Amino acid sequence: MRIWKFVGAGGWLALGLSMAAYAQPAADARPQTDPGPSASPEAGSPEARSPKAGSPRAGSQEAGPAEPEAGPPILPLGTSLGESCAPEKLFRATVRNISPGLPASARAAQPRQMWRQGQIYFRSEEQPDPVRGDQSVAIVAEPDIWMVNLATREARHTVDPGPELVVRAPILPVGADMPATFRGLEFGCEPDFVARHAPQPERTVPWGAAQATLHTVTSGEHSIAFLMDLRRERPLMVSYQRGGRPVMVLRYDDYRRGLPDRPDLFAPPRNFRIIPAGEGPPPRPLPVDP
Repeated sequence: MRIWKFVGAGGWLALGLSMAAYAQPAADARPQTDPGPSASPEAGSPEARSPKAGSPRAGSQEAGPAEPEAGPPILPLGTSLGESCAPEKLFRATVRNISPGLPASARAAQPRQMWRQGQIYFRSEEQPDPVRGDQSVAIVAEPDIWMVNLATREARHTVDPGPELVVRAPILPVGADMPATFRGLEFGCEPDFVARHAPQPERTVPWGAAQATLHTVTSGEHSIAFLMDLRRERPLMVSYQRGGRPVMVLRYDDYRRGLPDRPDLFAPPRNFRIIPAGEGPPPRPLPVDP
């Protein structure tokens, strides 16, 4: 079992709302609201181990933005990811990290698209790298995993050693000290998480031409805030803070559940050079974001 995560820097929902111009088309009106209670949620990156992916962290009014994380954390052996998520029908989302302090030009701030279905399928696509031209795609059909470079038409194939051959895509940066409830927050099941843990909205705020509801879940020093589309009941923004320090703000550019099956999304790429694990030169390191 592996875990894919979004790598990102921090912020809280009140800050995220004030950045609506950054997060919405210019034609949309910015949501107006006073700073909310401790907000609780790169978007981190849709990367999951065999997908187990994504992740945010938390913030405070007095602390400045947290530094962007360098990469996925190592999950201690035996750490449970809590409630499982396995969308029965195809799920698709486009997410980006709009955390305060993260430059809009950074790789972590670029939109990333993902698909999930059932317990074993996951796909994540990054934007093309503006410097090298590489474009990374992760395809998982447990236990098979392909790390694809669309620019070079190569795909590195590995096999998940298990023992749990299921896809997990946690949104938050999972750690041993995180509440078990929070570990169960995954891409594709956000509305279900809100319905279970924060069904009553704290207030309604404008979001462009639509209305959004604010929902907050708090456990000890951890807090997640969700901005949900009132009519469509889908996430618009998720913010996470921990111990009074901002960790992450994610904006959803697109969110669809119940889509028609697309088995081709989770199949190995055709007419690509498939490189078995351990063969060929190591992949080139990613450039460091400023």
